[in-house]
Amino acid sequence: MTGRHHQPSPPWWRLGALWRYLSGRRQPVSPPRHVTEIVDGDSGQVHWATDEAFEQGLREHTGHYLVLCGRKIAVASMVTPLGRCCEPCAELKERA
Repeated sequence: MTGRHHQPSPPWWRLGALWRYLSGRRQPVSPPRHVTEIVDGDSGQVHWATDEAFEQGLREHTGHYLVLCGRKIAVASMVTPLGRCCEPCAELKERA
């Protein structure tokens, strides 16, 4: 069966994809839509969590949340003063 949808992609298309892969230019990951500021109960550092991670932490009822930098933190009281910002979280937040 031949037709437009069954033809292999042109050679230049595959070379372009290979070039992007080898040069490190992969497709960008979509940034989180909204982030919430959370204070770590142990260190007092300010972290950011996506809405999805925040909701998952609420569903688990453990008081621990997965933040942008990849750590799982125990959330502090709402009246805890803000400390210094987590630099990896801040960088990832800026990209969002």
